[in-house]
Amino acid sequence: LELGAAAVLMQTAIAGADDPVKMARAMRLAVEAGRLAFEAGRIPMKLYATASSPLTGVIGS
Repeated sequence: LELGAAAVLMQTAIAGADDPVKMARAMRLAVEAGRLAFEAGRIPMKLYATASSPLTGVIGS
């Protein structure tokens, strides 16, 4: 049922768009991008955050 509801929502977005073909392509590319990101893997989880910006040279310091 969950997949069916998602398909209905996708159809609504595509059918209601000014350019349905372009909207369908955008949705396809979004799904492909999400899959690529998933396959790339996330960074390892840490207990505490690690700063990635320098502490000097920042605006206002």
